[in-house]
Amino acid sequence: MLGLFKKQDPIEKFWRWFQANEKGLREFQKNPDKILTQVLDSARQIQIGLAIEFEPPKNNIINVTISADGNRNLFPIVKEIVERAPKIEGWSFVAFRQRMSSDKVKGMVLKAQDHELNPDKMKFFPVVSGDNLDVIIYANNVTEENYNQVAYGGLLLLDNILGEYDCVTKVRSYDFQNMPTKLEELKDLKPLLDLAEYVDNFHRKRNK
Repeated sequence: MLGLFKKQDPIEKFWRWFQANEKGLREFQKNPDKILTQVLDSARQIQIGLAIEFEPPKNNIINVTISADGNRNLFPIVKEIVERAPKIEGWSFVAFRQRMSSDKVKGMVLKAQDHELNPDKMKFFPVVSGDNLDVIIYANNVTEENYNQVAYGGLLLLDNILGEYDCVTKVRSYDFQNMPTKLEELKDLKPLLDLAEYVDNFHRKRNK
């Protein structure tokens, strides 16, 4: 009798729900806000704080990214969810936001409420302390008042530049500052589009 009342595994429950509703979910482009809200509501039964993103179909396959939204503590559950994903024709599931090519990043502009972040116009400065790497990101019009929204949007941008996993695990901390105007201050800064190459080289040398 006790077995009848056993609590259902939330990950199994999520995937059962997904499979039962996948035909409707395939139409997400007709009403993306509604569909993604439904998916997130179901995913919250597993863990609050997850993010889920659908990409438009390519070759009749919809790529779904399940993200920890930059929260390192949620990395294990994200991995488990994707590892236990069923095979569903026309769907592909991936853990964490993936690194984008520099060409794609160069063409994107991320809006953080009333502030725009253009990676082609942004800079970074690496701060190395032993085996640790911290990064200062510079953008135009960063103020004390809009710092939080710039930081949130900037971290989303960094997920695309580095990939979410590397963004969290390969850089210890980030800070966001207003772009300097003096030439002597600008000369030591590096283009943000070169950040992925810098981080890769830093860890390659460190692991030798």
